[in-house]
Amino acid sequence: MGLPTTIIEDRHMLLNYLYTNFFEETQFSDAIGTTTEDLHALIDAKVFPAPSYVYDGSGRSMSFVADFIDQQTYRFHLRGHTDWYRDITQLGLDSETRARDHFFSRYDHAKNAFLTSPLGAELQAQAPAVADQFDKEHATSTWGHFLKGVYGVCTRDGRPESVFLKQAGVMFIEQMIGVGPEKLSHEKTGLLRRAVDFLDRVESDFAPHEAPKASRQRCIADVRAQFFDMKAA
Repeated sequence: MGLPTTIIEDRHMLLNYLYTNFFEETQFSDAIGTTTEDLHALIDAKVFPAPSYVYDGSGRSMSFVADFIDQQTYRFHLRGHTDWYRDITQLGLDSETRARDHFFSRYDHAKNAFLTSPLGAELQAQAPAVADQFDKEHATSTWGHFLKGVYGVCTRDGRPESVFLKQAGVMFIEQMIGVGPEKLSHEKTGLLRRAVDFLDRVESDFAPHEAPKASRQRCIADVRAQFFDMKAA
């Protein structure tokens, strides 16, 4: 008895998403010019993020000649993380401390640039408490999530700059929508629309099975529907 059609379709959609946005580990190793063993060593040394997705796949081929059973684990790394590997090798980021310091030099530069930009300044005026949340505890959590591959899931390129921008977009939007559509002035609604469009550019689309419960649904699709009467395409 074969698999139900819906399961086959869901599997196809997931694998299509993974192979479109990520490199399977052997492909990733080839792309950066190293071996999977050396890549694992970098992950173990806490200077490189773990794969963002791990897929356990199985299959069976049957014919009158012989049967073949395949059971494999596939690890997927975000394509954009090739840039982080380049930084590691070119800048000699051979310890967690050096890698972390470099990550936050880029992250903090993006934070300062955004918070002093016109959009960032307007958002801070509406939700001043958000900036205070980027404290030492938040930094520790951010670095831990980066090493676990989390930001390969929720940002388009996994870069430190995009990590901050994704976090800021979600945090400011969640603060602004807490009052509900009827409480926002025309001016604040326009600001919210700009924040949503901004977040849309840095946040990933997420895998099909994740999309309904991801922050993209909550902070982009739902906000557009509830506040701007825009339906998803």
